[in-house]
Amino acid sequence: MNNYELLYILPSTMTGAEIKKTFVEIEKEIENFGGKKLQTLLDHPFLLKTEVSKEEAVELQDLPIIKKRLAYPIEKNRFGFYCLFNFSSEGKILQELNKYLLRNKNVLRHIIVQEDPMNIEQLKQLQKLFARKKAEGDKEEIAKKKEETKKEKVLTEIKKVPAPKEEAKEIKAGEDKKEVPAPKEDIKEIKAPLEVKEVQAPKEEEPKEEKKTTKTRKKKIKLEDLEEKLDEILEDTML
Repeated sequence: MNNYELLYILPSTMTGAEIKKTFVEIEKEIENFGGKKLQTLLDHPFLLKTEVSKEEAVELQDLPIIKKRLAYPIEKNRFGFYCLFNFSSEGKILQELNKYLLRNKNVLRHIIVQEDPMNIEQLKQLQKLFARKKAEGDKEEIAKKKEETKKEKVLTEIKKVPAPKEEAKEIKAGEDKKEVPAPKEDIKEIKAPLEVKEVQAPKEEEPKEEKKTTKTRKKKIKLEDLEEKLDEILEDTML
């Protein structure tokens, strides 16, 4: 004889009375196969009462049944009633029990595991373990909240500081705008007259050449006069 644990899921559309009826029927069927019912603690960690209406809680309060959200929808059911049942039997009846549960239209899913039922001492140890983990989790949450409050304080201080920095940036932006365009305008003003001078330069040189020609003519005239005078002097001396 081995100890087994059966877990099966019933649809959430069933009422509390219907669930209780199917639970009793499956229990009787296991006994008919030769199994014996074992005690299942209602304080089992898996059987924490959550998401159950008041009527269902009253009808199912003495049974190891709990309503939970399914990991994925099964036959359009998003919730299901998880039923836990411990029994002892020979391994031969497991095949017949599996076939019976598969034929049962109310059973959505089921699993049978070879395991001893939890006793009160084990339950107390688990409760202590859960309490310790919960305390550790609370400490971590408190530490996180403290860090968050520190970060918020730092952020508020940082937000207060940048006010004068923004004013300085605005002043710099104005200075840059004033400084940059000024030299560009000066350069344009300087380039304009230079270009005019370069174009007009050859025009001014033309009258200079005329002046030079007049000067050369004057020089030629003076040389002719000198030659005439020399001729006159020579004639005088000869006479």
